Amino acid sequence: MLVSVLGDSTIDLVARPSAPLRAGGDVPAAITLGPGGQGANVAVRLARRGHRVRLITALADDEAGRLLAAALAAERVELVPQSARRSGVVVSLLDADGERTMLSDRASLDPGAVAVAAAGADWVHASGYLLADDEVGDATAGALGSLDPAIRVSLAGGSFRPGNDRAGRLRSRIGAADPDLLVFSSAEVAALLGGEEEGPSSAASALAAAFPGRLAVVTGGARGSAAAGHGSLIEVTAGEPRISVVDATGAGDAYAAALIGSLAGGNWPPDEASLRTAMAEAGRLGALVCGVVGAQGRVDGEPDPVP
Repeated sequence: MLVSVLGDSTIDLVARPSAPLRAGGDVPAAITLGPGGQGANVAVRLARRGHRVRLITALADDEAGRLLAAALAAERVELVPQSARRSGVVVSLLDADGERTMLSDRASLDPGAVAVAAAGADWVHASGYLLADDEVGDATAGALGSLDPAIRVSLAGGSFRPGNDRAGRLRSRIGAADPDLLVFSSAEVAALLGGEEEGPSSAASALAAAFPGRLAVVTGGARGSAAAGHGSLIEVTAGEPRISVVDATGAGDAYAAALIGSLAGGNWPPDEASLRTAMAEAGRLGALVCGVVGAQGRVDGEPDPVP
């Protein structure tokens, strides 16, 4: 089974200041540099779990692009680079609790990449950032919606910003993309649907109501996750392991990868037992990722990269 992933691949600079930032000041910080990007994070976690994965992403012929291509090759990810003027870079500032504030310079992915992703694929997963991009979002959504119905389509993440006009465009594009599976955080659902952030169960129910016929999965960190759609509502509490959060970057992508990996190849829609098991495993991986630095930081049980 081939899972194709559409999304960004970035160089991530992660900084944990030792004290609050101050204008004009020089604050000591622990700083790391490594690969990231929502699309690449999902692809890498899937590959580490033994799945055949293709990543379609925008990379330039620059030093950042060469570093990212080498890192993906070492993770056994089949890379299909799309041309870009520059490769993406994200700066993440971590607070004392491991939560991050991101400064992003992402490279756009041409909507034509959807056809590349679909060739021979059983599952196509797209980053929510693609639909949030007003330059290519409409065309990308249309291309996803026109795929063969036999191909499973999932959308996840996007760190959506509040705003009625923006949310309306996103909702329209999600409908046009016609996904089988939606995976968002409770904060992303609040931005997408408007209103205050709710717990995973309420958010999943609202998301499923907004997009009938789809399976809606909502993550809530320590509050666990919930799934709604196809006539059911499933709640999964945050189980073991209990991790002290070091860096939450990439935890949601790890959740999406484990969920997709568990559901790919099974019946659709999944039965309640299969979905509950997949959500529990996804929550476990997401928690483990919070305990390491970097969006693709290795956790126990993941294989070493190819030399």
